[in-house]
Amino acid sequence: MQKRMMWGALAIVVAGAAAAQKAPQPSPADPKARAQPAEYRSAFTDYRRYDEPEIADWRAVNDEVARVGGHLGIVRAQREAAKAAPKPPAHGMHNK
Repeated sequence: MQKRMMWGALAIVVAGAAAAQKAPQPSPADPKARAQPAEYRSAFTDYRRYDEPEIADWRAVNDEVARVGGHLGIVRAQREAAKAAPKPPAHGMHNK
């Protein structure tokens, strides 16, 4: 009885493996083999037109730079803003 069950299980596994195999593909070296048709995709499909950014008033920008303490003041302000911003959770196991 156990041998029959074992042979039956083996037959099911072999049949499943045989059914899962793909049909043989034609050789690309065979000149008579049919090729799949080429798919056309335009190079401009995802094209986005360039838009000029709005130009700020240079006097207002210079006044802002002077107000924060020059170019180094801008860097300091950016660092402080980055420290004050909430940090996203770490990826994976959310290590702390």
